[in-house]
Amino acid sequence: MTTQLSSRIDKVKVHAAGATITRIAELQARSGFVEITDLPLTLDDSSVRVQVKGDSPLPIAADFRIGLAVPPRTETYPTPAEAELEAAIDQVHRLEDLIALINQEMLTLTDLQVPDRPDGEEGKAPPPSPLSARLALADFTTEQLQARLQERRNIEEQLRLAREHRADLEQRKALASTAQTARPHELRKTLVIRLSDREPASLPSASLRLLVEYFVPGARWTPTYVCRLESRTSTATISVRAFICQRTGEDWSGVRLELSTADPIAWCALPELPARRIGRVQPPVHKSGWRRPPIGAGGLFEDYDRQRQAALATVKQPPVSDLVLPDLVSPVPLTADTVVFRTSDGVYPRQKDAREEEWVFGSIEDESDAKDWFSEATGFEEGALRSADRPRDRAKSAKREVQSAPMTPPPPVAAPGRGLLQRVSKAAVPTSQALVSVAEAAPLHDAFPALEVAPALPTYFLMRLGSADDRVRRGKLAIVRQEEFYLEILQQRQITVSFSVMEVIQEAVAHAQHCLNLPLPPGGIAVRQAAGSFDYAYSADGRVDVASDGSFHSVALTSRSTQVDLRYVVVPREDTSAFRIAQLRNPLAAPLLSGPAEVYVDGEYVLTTNIAPVPPLGQMELGLGVEQAIKVARNTFFQEVRSGKVLVAFNKFRHRIDIEIANRLPRPARMEVRERIPVPQPNAKVEVQVDQVTPEWEKYEQVERETPIQGGYRWQVSVPPGETIALSAHYTIKTYADNEIVGGNRRE
Repeated sequence: MTTQLSSRIDKVKVHAAGATITRIAELQARSGFVEITDLPLTLDDSSVRVQVKGDSPLPIAADFRIGLAVPPRTETYPTPAEAELEAAIDQVHRLEDLIALINQEMLTLTDLQVPDRPDGEEGKAPPPSPLSARLALADFTTEQLQARLQERRNIEEQLRLAREHRADLEQRKALASTAQTARPHELRKTLVIRLSDREPASLPSASLRLLVEYFVPGARWTPTYVCRLESRTSTATISVRAFICQRTGEDWSGVRLELSTADPIAWCALPELPARRIGRVQPPVHKSGWRRPPIGAGGLFEDYDRQRQAALATVKQPPVSDLVLPDLVSPVPLTADTVVFRTSDGVYPRQKDAREEEWVFGSIEDESDAKDWFSEATGFEEGALRSADRPRDRAKSAKREVQSAPMTPPPPVAAPGRGLLQRVSKAAVPTSQALVSVAEAAPLHDAFPALEVAPALPTYFLMRLGSADDRVRRGKLAIVRQEEFYLEILQQRQITVSFSVMEVIQEAVAHAQHCLNLPLPPGGIAVRQAAGSFDYAYSADGRVDVASDGSFHSVALTSRSTQVDLRYVVVPREDTSAFRIAQLRNPLAAPLLSGPAEVYVDGEYVLTTNIAPVPPLGQMELGLGVEQAIKVARNTFFQEVRSGKVLVAFNKFRHRIDIEIANRLPRPARMEVRERIPVPQPNAKVEVQVDQVTPEWEKYEQVERETPIQGGYRWQVSVPPGETIALSAHYTIKTYADNEIVGGNRRE
């Protein structure tokens, strides 16, 4: 008996594309079968993981199976009795006949005409008019028409009620007959788990929990941030948020959330070193796609076959004359150009078309190997089989065998209308003589075992071990069709499916993956490309809710505080505006990916900017716009002087830069003033000399802007509140007297 468990989503890890879901269910039993229902159709079957947690000793999740199920119907539709439905139908027919009869009577009454006054004889007085009889006939016709009209109205009302009653009974019958019929929108995946426990059954199981983890497509995320700066305390709070879009088929309510930049489904394999030989070319080494069963594996079923034959011998067999034995046709010799068709009627070889592909499943060197391979595949030994040269002789020998040996049930055949095409090669098929020798002992569709091609990736959950009754596939693993695999649970519960479940599942997956094609919010990024060669995870501090509606939802993850260094940067040569720059450290152990950030200063919204990627615990800068309370003025002075002797004379171009900074803020302002002076080209007959700078400055190469320069300098000063300071720099450009600078000697 299978126990259905109520589960809930406890944790969700959203990847760059898709999500990993973790469900939790409370276990009340330590062994047996349990079922987790109401799972999404988009669930990736190969990603399912099951684990039992709790106090030791723990039971083991020995096996699980994935299938399809429909929720139980909450409404009950009692099936009406056949006699009641037939009586309702007869009542409708009887009332319809009555209405037809009344209509006919009304037509007859309408045809009654009042006779005219008869004509008198010529020369005589006209006969008296039958006035009373004519009036009586008119009154009779009117009364009868009115009576039948009223009767028809009453019967029509009864007919309406009778038809409604009949329709209600027919609908109840239809609903009751389709109560076990699945509908496409009701399909959900279900997980049946077999628990195994070696401990005594008396151990308590109240503290056991069942964890089920699986992957679903149709989810993505992109980061966003909120930065709140406090100027008085020089602190900043960075709130990490994310825009999450998911259409997995189930809402996430009160879940622990984790965001990851990793790709959860990626194939990786240890590379192999190729062999390189010097000399004669070596043939390539082909890896075998299958291997034969171990020698003597068929002997494991000898006792089963012997006991089965003994049990069948006790069953009364029908007379041989009642059996219809078809004529067995001699097999066509199979060559490398032969294709075998398997249908419900048998196996039919034909010549392979030149365009068809050849599938090779093994290597058989000679006829003896072919016979050994055939014996292992079919379970028949060459020496124990009789040969026949003509179809009629084989049919007679088959009849004699039926009379002398107990009859075994016929092997299962394929469903009508379905065929299986097998491509075989000469190396994998025994010779025609070996096939003829077993034609009368083994049915044709057992003489050619199905060779199935494994998919590219291992699909272990689709493998089935052949039963002992199947002499061809017993003891061997075979891959079943995924649709049959899904329908097993529905068939066990006697639920009828009249549509293709694979099309419904594929439609659900395509619907889920639609959110991966939606445009990202403004400033959003593709996290897999932004993360580079490393993967990172971001956990939410609390539980969150995300609806499965295919829209982006803003979700708060975590918030951390850090110290902030606020300074003002001005480049007066280009612009006298003082720009606010906040420098702070990334407080997270994971990097801050690039994304939009809303910036608040002292509780007021300032702007929205895009931040660059920041490594863990690395430094970052935020631009906060222009500070209007700081005023900057820049003035320049120029003087040209000639010096030196007559033969070697020089021109000196003296420049002076004066900068004034006025701080109108109620707090000190740490300023960074950037300037630059001309730099001569290599081998140029020009000399640039810095004469005097007040206060001292330092070199500045502008590396952080990714546009490095030469000749750059900067002042770093602190301006007290309400005060003004002055900065000055003197430099001289010296050239020969007969040269001048292109564009003018004045550089400022």
